[in-house]
Amino acid sequence: MIIDAHYHLAAREWYSEGWWQTVNGMYINGMRNLGIEMPPEMVMETMIPALWDPEGEALINDMETNGIDKTVLLPMDFWLMYGEPEVSLEGQLKAFSDLQSKHPDKIIAYATVDARRPNAADFLVHAIKEWGLKGLNLYPQTGFFMNDAVTYKVLEKAYELGLPVTCHTGQFGAVPLRAKYGDPIHLDDVTQEFPNMIITAGHMAFGWHEQLFYTAGLRYNIMTDISAWQDVAHANYLKFCKVLRHALDRLGPHRVLFGTDNPYVSALMSTRAYADIIRDLPQKAPEGITFTEAEVNAILGENAARILSLS
Repeated sequence: MIIDAHYHLAAREWYSEGWWQTVNGMYINGMRNLGIEMPPEMVMETMIPALWDPEGEALINDMETNGIDKTVLLPMDFWLMYGEPEVSLEGQLKAFSDLQSKHPDKIIAYATVDARRPNAADFLVHAIKEWGLKGLNLYPQTGFFMNDAVTYKVLEKAYELGLPVTCHTGQFGAVPLRAKYGDPIHLDDVTQEFPNMIITAGHMAFGWHEQLFYTAGLRYNIMTDISAWQDVAHANYLKFCKVLRHALDRLGPHRVLFGTDNPYVSALMSTRAYADIIRDLPQKAPEGITFTEAEVNAILGENAARILSLS
C-alpha cells in the first residue's frame, strides 16, 4: 500500500495573489539552482496554473495511473499573512470534504485553521463534526509557534476529538514565511501537554532534521514525513539515504511516513517515482547503509494507515 501523507490540493482562488507570488519566487530560485533561467512572468503564466486542480480530477487520475492507494490532503490557511482569498476557508474545506465523500477509498482530507483566527477552536470542531474531515494541519511559519497559548486552544480541541495533527517544520526561505516558527524544538512542549496526540512533523524539519530526530527520539507521539526531500533524493542520493536511515534509527521504523508535498514539487519528481526510490532502498542504497523490506512497507503506507485507523 502507498499512502501519500502530505499533499496540497490547490486552486487559484483558494489562496491570495501573495501566495502565488511566493511560489513563483520559489520556482525561479529552484530553477536557477539547476542552471535554468526563466522570466518570472513566464513561470507565473505557465508553471503556476499547472498546480491548480480544484476538483481533484488530476490527482485522482494520477493516483489511478500510478498505483497510489490513498492521499492525505492538507489545506492551508494564509489569511493573516496574505489576506483572505476569493474562496473562504469554509468554502475550501467544504471542497475538500466533497472530494473525500466522492472518493472515500482514496482521499483523506484534513481540516486547517490559523490558530489566531477568531473562534478558531470552534471552527475546527465544526469542520470535523459537520464536514467529516479527519485531522488537523497547521502551518506555523505564517507567524505562530506550536507552543503558543493561542495554538493550545486549537490543539486542545484536536486532542478532545482524537485527531492526528500535521505541523509543517523546518526552514522556509520564501518571503514572507518565517523560519523561526518551524523550529521543531517547540514540539517538545506540545508533546508533553498532549501526550497521546499523534503529531507529524512535516518535511523532516529540513535543515533542522538532527534536532527533530533527537527531540522525537524520546517523545514517542512525534512522527515525521519525508515530503519535499525529492530534490535531495535526486541530487544527492547518498545524503538522502543517510538522513532517512538516521530518522529510522532515532524514531523507529513505525514513525516515518511517506509524503510528497505535491503538486508543488511534482515537476521535479512524480509521486510514483518518489515511492519507487523508497521501494528500491533495500537493493539500491549505497554501500554501508541498509534498509529492510519491512521498513520500506512501514514508510510507504503501513504507518499512515495505523495513524488514520485504516487497518
